[in-house]
Amino acid sequence: MTATVVLSALLLLATGSGVPDPDALGREVLALSASGDPARLARASAAVPESLRADPAFRSAAAGGVLARFLAAADLRETSAASPEGAAGLRQSRMDREAALEDLRPLVLQAPDDPDVLRSLSVYYGLDGRPEEVSRLAARASETSAGDPWWAFAAMSAAVRGRAPAEAEPLLVAFLAAHPGIHPPRMSLARARLARGDPEGAVGALDDLLALDPDHQAAKELKARLLAPPPVERLAPVVPPNAPPPSAPGFLPRKRAKDTSRSG
Repeated sequence: MTATVVLSALLLLATGSGVPDPDALGREVLALSASGDPARLARASAAVPESLRADPAFRSAAAGGVLARFLAAADLRETSAASPEGAAGLRQSRMDREAALEDLRPLVLQAPDDPDVLRSLSVYYGLDGRPEEVSRLAARASETSAGDPWWAFAAMSAAVRGRAPAEAEPLLVAFLAAHPGIHPPRMSLARARLARGDPEGAVGALDDLLALDPDHQAAKELKARLLAPPPVERLAPVVPPNAPPPSAPGFLPRKRAKDTSRSG
C-alpha cells in the first residue's frame, strides 16, 4: 500500500455522527502539504468542508488547508517565473496567495495565538520574503515552534526569496538535510539547478525526491521533460549558391529550335 493510499485512508476515520475526525484530518492535511505535489496540495486545500471551517475543532485542519494553498501559489510562481510565457501564471499566483490569506484572517481573529494558525501565517510571510515577520511570529510561538519543521521552512523560504539560483541552492540543500520530510524545497532545488544550467543536477534532485515519494507526479513530469530527446530539426534541402530559382529562364531544358531547312 502506498503512502498516498495510507494518507487517504485517514479521511475515512469519523466520529459516530459521520463527521471526520478533526485530529486525523489535521494530520492528513499537513502530510499532503509536506509532499508539495500540486495534486495533493489541491486535495489538502479542499479537505475541510466549508461548513466546518468555523468550527474550533477543525481549526488545525482549516489552517493547514490555507498553508497548502500558500504552497500551491508559490509553486505556480516558480514554474511561471521559469517560463517565457509565465506572466499569466504569475498573476494567478498572486491572486491565489491573497485569496488564501483572506481565508486565514478569520482564523487569526478567532485564535491569534493558536500554533496551527501561526504556523500557516509564518509560511505566508516566509514565501513572501519577509524574514522579520517570520521572526516576530516565531517569538510569539516559541513554545510550540521548536522542533516544528514548518517554522524552519518559513525562515528558509524568507532567506531564499529573491536570491539568484546559485545563492539559493546551498540554503535549500541545508534545509533538506535537516528536514528531509518537507518536500516542496526539493522541487525548488531542481528548478534552481536547472536555472543555473545544471540539468544533470536537477535530475539528481528529482531522483532524490522520487526515491522518497515515487508518486510525486510533478517530479515525474519534470524529469521526463528533462530526459526527453531534443526535437529533430528538419533541414531544408541544400541548393547550390548560384542556382537560379526554379521559375527563372534557363533552369528548365531549352526548347529545341524549329527546323527551317526543310520546305514544303
